[in-house]
Amino acid sequence: MSGHKEIGGSKISLQILTEGFENPDGPRACTSRCCLHGVYLDPTERDQILSCADVVEKYLDETQTKDRMKWFDNSEEEDSDFPSGKCVSTEVYNEKCVFLNQKGQCVLQVAEIEEKMPTLSLKPYYCILFPIVKVNGVYQYDDLCFGESACCTASRMRDEKMVEVCSNELRHALGASKYDEVLGYYRNGIVGGKNQRVEGNVQSEMSFVRKDEINARE
Repeated sequence: MSGHKEIGGSKISLQILTEGFENPDGPRACTSRCCLHGVYLDPTERDQILSCADVVEKYLDETQTKDRMKWFDNSEEEDSDFPSGKCVSTEVYNEKCVFLNQKGQCVLQVAEIEEKMPTLSLKPYYCILFPIVKVNGVYQYDDLCFGESACCTASRMRDEKMVEVCSNELRHALGASKYDEVLGYYRNGIVGGKNQRVEGNVQSEMSFVRKDEINARE
């Protein structure tokens, strides 16, 4: 589904408001399939991980490498969806993200927990958000694992939508108060079959319409 809605200053894809996941638990039933590919991250996130490399190394297993030069592809790309306006990526090692262990666990998150570090101090922003991603300023569903893993495959047949299932991810992205505003908008809305609603120059075939907007028209 194309199009988005601006709510509380945040641009939210209509798909997040109108679709759920093939596995109704979505990322709560994560199989780590998405982690195989690695992730794009801000250079400042890379630098933070490298500053804690001695700690991270403690939790690597035999399927991973302690050679820090193999942890990141440092080719910087311009990308306005990252705080610095640039991004790099983690490397893939042994056919999985260099930070994914043989149990399917992110060692960055393991290190945070075991070392009692501040929550989410090492795990990259877009790892936390997945399967939500920000593209050109719009928060939307990332179809990286569509059809491969039910936890990350979008479905229109679920009653619980991404905006609810991905509450933790969206709270991290938007902040608690803005997420509550988006959730409130969703809970006061309906999907209007043939109704048309325009966002900028994008028109969605299946639009999200608030009940109070419909009442105002009657």
